[in-house]
Amino acid sequence: MKSPFAIEKVRARLIYDSRGFPTIEVEAVSGSFSSKACAPAGVSKGRFEAHDLRDEEKAFLGMGVQKAIRMVNGPIHSEIKEMNATAQGEIDKALIELDGTPNKSKLGANALIASSMAVARLGAMVQDKPLYQHLHELSFAGKSSKGVTLPFPLIHLINGGKHAGTELPFQEFSLETPKAKTIEQSLQISSEIYQTLRAHIIKKFDMRAANVGETGGFALPTKEVRVALDSIMDSSKELGYEKQIKIGLSIAASHIRRKGQYYIEDKPLTHRQLVNYYANLVAQYPISILEDPFAEDEIQGFQGLLSRIGNTHPIVGDDLLVSNPTRIRRVLDLKACNGLSVKPNQVGTITETLEAVSLARDAKWTIVVSDRAGETEDSFITDLAVGINAHYLKAGSLARSERVAKYNRLLRIEEELGKKAVLAK
Repeated sequence: MKSPFAIEKVRARLIYDSRGFPTIEVEAVSGSFSSKACAPAGVSKGRFEAHDLRDEEKAFLGMGVQKAIRMVNGPIHSEIKEMNATAQGEIDKALIELDGTPNKSKLGANALIASSMAVARLGAMVQDKPLYQHLHELSFAGKSSKGVTLPFPLIHLINGGKHAGTELPFQEFSLETPKAKTIEQSLQISSEIYQTLRAHIIKKFDMRAANVGETGGFALPTKEVRVALDSIMDSSKELGYEKQIKIGLSIAASHIRRKGQYYIEDKPLTHRQLVNYYANLVAQYPISILEDPFAEDEIQGFQGLLSRIGNTHPIVGDDLLVSNPTRIRRVLDLKACNGLSVKPNQVGTITETLEAVSLARDAKWTIVVSDRAGETEDSFITDLAVGINAHYLKAGSLARSERVAKYNRLLRIEEELGKKAVLAK
């Protein structure tokens, strides 16, 4: 007998991401219910990520998505039509088997993740549940849970590396407000510091220094990491917040390694020297997490840093792990990090993403749900961060609407939960 929640149609259309490139939006339909989800795209991509299917033709400089659209409207639609929209695991399993490749190169991770997200949103709608609640039940199926928790916002203040095109080597300098009691308070503090930092940067450099990078952080015209850190601390001190904040660093170190050495401020460092460099930084500044502090294949570097400061600082894997359960199991055995950056399009489906999260949660790792440089107005990752009880939501800066949309969604969820709203610990 046909399920009352049967998927009747899955279709894709071309839309544009925050960088002006095409991406896809997938719509899933069941009866009177219709959901939409959009595929983001990375700029700083790990080589172990699932394949982002592009046309590689003249149109859109090779970045067209007609192949991905055809995959959704053809084989993906045919495969999951009439399946139960609430059966996320079964649907994603069918899609993974339909693709049949280790890196989603047949159907494309962009086609798969947009379809998987649309199904998840549809599954929540047909059950009259908030998306975060539906994802929470999927994530904690068969496990005990005390309910959803709200992640701390991790707000980008300064962009460097590939996200800004400046000489500043680290990709993201983010603000954490660990002493905030609510999301509303956290975002207020972050907003005040962001605006004060802007004025501080203009005064120190010039108006051009207030230009922003891919994710809304200021693109400082400096190569000195400590100049960026001091700018954040000075702005926080001006407001009286210097003892209420911490700074998260996303290094994306694969992009600062050349011929076996890492280059920071034009100085070559071995992985052992880089461990010492990071240890000195965290001794001098209130740094909370370090993400991808070494290249994606530099296991020794991760192990050395984890051994040195891992008891006090999460060492988060992004390009190292690419939200992939297989890679996470390997790194768990090697004891190379203790934090996971969650980016669903790196692996291709929501079910695989939740499996990756489950492994990290069982290992008591820090979990950070993250945006991509090429984002859309879709706020799915906010509901995901709440649903999986992530420690952080890193969705970019408090500038650019595709970033702010995620934080605004978090405010609305906090209001919706009311007295049940609890921040992650």
